[in-house]
Amino acid sequence: MIHVNVNCTDLARSMTFYRDELGLKPVTRTNPAEPQDGAAFGLPTAQWDAWMMGGAGGFGAPVIDLLEWIVPRPAARSGDGTAGFRSLHIGRPGGPGRELTDPDGTALEVIDAGVGLMGVTIGCTDLGRSRRFYEEVVDLGEFVRLVEGEGAAPAAANTVGIWRMALATDDIDADVAWLRRAGVPCLSGPVELSMGPPLPTLRFMLFSDPDGTTLELIERPGR
Repeated sequence: MIHVNVNCTDLARSMTFYRDELGLKPVTRTNPAEPQDGAAFGLPTAQWDAWMMGGAGGFGAPVIDLLEWIVPRPAARSGDGTAGFRSLHIGRPGGPGRELTDPDGTALEVIDAGVGLMGVTIGCTDLGRSRRFYEEVVDLGEFVRLVEGEGAAPAAANTVGIWRMALATDDIDADVAWLRRAGVPCLSGPVELSMGPPLPTLRFMLFSDPDGTTLELIERPGR
């Protein structure tokens, strides 16, 4: 697991909240200098500004990809349907049972643990089917809490709130071939996108769980 993406409407405001209220620290910024082909996101073009926010260990543990869309601008989340990402689980010493929302209304559950991202809650229409997917297909059974939900997950990449969950791979081509053989819906094949200076260009692709919740594969640099 690398990160969970949270789309926001004001990056500076959201960074202040996640830093001051939850103790997270900025790890890495991704900020492409100009719009790129957005087909891999299901968009005509794509440009964003984002900070990865994590605990003291940085990328040694999952982080939050706190992202403000530049092109297109952020889109409001529909109130219809409860399938898809529902909340983040954030570790903070002395924080058991505390629930709050970030400045854009994203639901957070604060638990008594070391500072950092501890998991997500995802709504699904068939608990057994989704449990098999998250345990057997993506091996995230302990990170994901499943609850019953209705309707489809939000489709637009620039929707405000939790939108995708990213996993790392050393061979994205082999993994995409495996996902397709397993019948997992893939939005595209592997695509290269600039992350902005001084970061390397990354190869990634998006796929979805049985209810349309978006997940991502990112190939580690250096292949």
